Amino acid sequence: MAGYEHALFLLLLLCYLLRDIPGRHQASLYLIAGGLLLVLLPPIVSVEIPWNLILALVLPWIFWQNARRWLHIEWRLPGREVYLWLIIVLSLALIVAFIENLPWLRAIFFGIIAASMLWQVSGREGISNILGNIGPLTLVFLLVETSLLLVAPDYIPGSLFSGAGVGMALALLSIAVMKKVSPKYESLISLGQVYLAYWAALAIGASAIAAALISVVVFAEFYEHRLDIKGSITGSALLDDRLTFVVALGLFIFTAWQTHQPLTLIQWFEVCLGLIIGLLVTLLGRRIGLPRFEHPNSAWHSTLQLGLFLLGTLILWPRGPELGPVIIWIALGSAVFLPVLSAILLAALHDLNARWDENPPNGF
Repeated sequence: MAGYEHALFLLLLLCYLLRDIPGRHQASLYLIAGGLLLVLLPPIVSVEIPWNLILALVLPWIFWQNARRWLHIEWRLPGREVYLWLIIVLSLALIVAFIENLPWLRAIFFGIIAASMLWQVSGREGISNILGNIGPLTLVFLLVETSLLLVAPDYIPGSLFSGAGVGMALALLSIAVMKKVSPKYESLISLGQVYLAYWAALAIGASAIAAALISVVVFAEFYEHRLDIKGSITGSALLDDRLTFVVALGLFIFTAWQTHQPLTLIQWFEVCLGLIIGLLVTLLGRRIGLPRFEHPNSAWHSTLQLGLFLLGTLILWPRGPELGPVIIWIALGSAVFLPVLSAILLAALHDLNARWDENPPNGF
C-alpha cells in the first residue's frame, strides 16, 4: 500500500471509531487520541502488513455496519445546515491553499472530504444525510478502485452498473439460501453476502464498492419486507459489539504506529487554525440549533471527539501529487452518484414489494 493510501485508510478507521464513540467508556476516546499521536513518532520496528488483505476484510464490514445510514439517508437538508457545511469546506480549503500552497482544486477537494467526514463523526442516531456520506465513500473509492479511476471516464459508469448487478444477484441468492437454513445462520449469511459481493466484483474488474452497497440495499429490502421478519439485521448494524470495536481500535492503533508523519512548524500552525475553525463551527452549530451539534450530556467530550477528527485529518491528509485532478473528481462524482443509484433502486424495490403484496406470485 502506498503512503497516501495508508493515510486514507487510517482516516476512514478514525472516522468510524469516533462516529461510534458515544456510549463507550471514556477511556476509548483517549486510546484513539494516543493512537493518533503515534503517527508523529517513527515506529521502532517496521512490520510488513498485507494491506490489500486488510482492506478486503475491513471495508465490507464497514459497509454492513453502516447499512442503516445508507438505507435511510435524508435528502432534504435545512438551508442553515448546508450553509454551515459550506463555511467549513471553504475555511479548510483556504487554510491548506494559503499556508501550504496547495493547488486550489486539491484544496477544495480536501475541504469537501474533511467537512463531509466531520458531519459523519458529529452525526447522531437518526441523522444521516448526503453531506456526511460522500466523504467516507469517496475515500473508499480512492482506496479500492484507483486503477478504475485512472482509466477512461467512459468506463466508470459501466463498472458501477456491473458492480450493482453483482450485488443485486448475490443478495437475492443469499435470501434464497436463508429460506433453506436454520435461523441461527441469518447473521452470518447477511454479513457473508456483502463480503461475497465485494470479492466477486473485485475478481471480475467491476466496482466492488457498488456491489457491496447495492447488496446491502437489496438484501435489507427483501429480507425485511418479503420474509416479514421482525427486528431487521441492519436495524442493529451499528458498531455495538464490544469485541468488534476493540478489534477496530486495535487495528487503528497498530496501523498508526506503523505510520510516520512528521509535521513542520507551518503544518502545526495549520493544525491549530483548523482546530479553531472546528470549535467555532461547533459553537455556531449549537447556536443555530442543529441537532448534530447539540450534546447536552457531555459537551466537552463531544468537542474533543470532533477536535480529534480534525487533528487526524490535518495530520494525515496526503499533500503529495498522488491525488491528481482526474482521480479526485471521478472519485467524488462516483461517491455522489452511488447513493442516488441506491435511492432509486430502493424506491423501485418498495414499489415492487407493494405490488407483490397485492398480487403475490404462485408459491409465495
